[in-house]
Amino acid sequence: MATKVNREKEDDSKMGTWISVGIVGAVILITYFVLFGLFMARV
Repeated sequence: MATKVNREKEDDSKMGTWISVGIVGAVILITYFVLFGLFMARV
């Protein structure tokens, strides 16, 4: 029983890490595209 609980907790924390990494990556990409779009519109 204990090993199953530990494994589930590890999977949850891994998922949480990947979700936060994905959100940060998406924000960076969106910011980059917005800045790039503004730069192209100005030029």
